[in-house]
Amino acid sequence: MTAAFAFAPGLVLRVAGQPAAIAQLRREYGPCEVADDAPPALEIVFGSRTAGRAAPPDAVAARGGHKSVSWRVTLGNPADVPLRAWVSTGGWPAGFARSLVQGYVVEPLISIAAARSGHVLLPGAAIVGDDGLVVVIGRSRAGKSTIAARALANGRRILGDDQVLVDADGSWRPFPRRLRIYPDLAVAAPAAFARLHPGTRRVLRLRGVVAAATRGFVCPSLAVPPAELGSAWQPEPLRAARIAIVERRTDAAALVVVPATTERAIDSARRVLVEQRERLATIGGQAWRPALEAVADAELDLLRRALAGTQVQAVVVPAGWSAAEGIARTAAALGLEPGP
Repeated sequence: MTAAFAFAPGLVLRVAGQPAAIAQLRREYGPCEVADDAPPALEIVFGSRTAGRAAPPDAVAARGGHKSVSWRVTLGNPADVPLRAWVSTGGWPAGFARSLVQGYVVEPLISIAAARSGHVLLPGAAIVGDDGLVVVIGRSRAGKSTIAARALANGRRILGDDQVLVDADGSWRPFPRRLRIYPDLAVAAPAAFARLHPGTRRVLRLRGVVAAATRGFVCPSLAVPPAELGSAWQPEPLRAARIAIVERRTDAAALVVVPATTERAIDSARRVLVEQRERLATIGGQAWRPALEAVADAELDLLRRALAGTQVQAVVVPAGWSAAEGIARTAAALGLEPGP
C-alpha cells in the first residue's frame, strides 16, 4: 500500500507499508494527496516486514520511545534522491506512537527535502489578519496552535498552526496538517472549543481528566481537522505582511510589542528548526551531520531572501501569566482580535 503527498513544487512525500500508518498520514496531509507515481523527494516505509522495501544493511538505525510507546527508525544515505527512511512502532496507543514519529522524524525529514527543493518548512503559525498574513514564530508551547484555533473560530483563514512553507520569493504556502489541541482549549480558546464537534469536546474533557489523574504523565494533544472550526482548504500561497516573534520571558512584567530586525526573526526561525530536527540529528549521528549543516545553510539563504523587506516585531509575554491570559493578550497584541 502506498500514498503520495505534494506539499509544494518538487516536494513530494511517498509513504508505503502499514495501512494504519498510511491512513493516519492521509488524515494529516489528505488535501495534498496526489497519484503515487509522482517522483518523490522523500520516501518513508512503515513496518519492518514490507515486502521488497527493506532497509539496506549499512543504513543508520536507532530506537526510541516515550512513556508507553516505542519506535525504531532507520535512515538511508543522506545524499540519496529521494531521501529514504524506514519506521516501525510499538506500544499502545499505536496512533500516539505514529504521531510522535511524525513530529520527531517524518516532518523533520520533510524539512530537509523542502530545503533541497527551495523551501523552508518553518515551525510557525500563519494567520490572515486585517493587514494581511501574520507569521508567528515561537518555541514549543508558545501558544501558536491555540492562537490559530482562536483565529479560525473568529472566521479568519490560517495557513498552518505549527508548520508553514515559504520559498525564497516570500510566498507562504499552507501545510495541510491537523490542528494540535489540548484540554485547556476550553479555557484558552472558549469560542473555538464551542465550535468543535460534541464528540471532540467529550474526548478533550476525558483527556483532561486523565491528565489530572496522572499528574500530566498522560497528556497527548488531540489532532483535529481545521474543518471542524470552519476552515476550508485553500492551497494558494500568500505574501506576509508581518513576522511576529513570540517570546515568553521570566523577566517580563507586562506584554510588550517592539520592532525587531530581520536577523532576529531568522535567528528565531533557525533555533526552532534546530529544535525540530534534534531527535533526527541524534538518529543520524556523524553520518548525517554534513547533510544537516548543508540544509541549515540553504535555509539561512532562503530565509534571508524570503523575509527581506518584511516588517518584523517581537511580542514579549510574561512567563508567569496563565496560558489563557498569555494567549488572549498575545492574539490581541498581534491585531488578530479585540483586546481584553
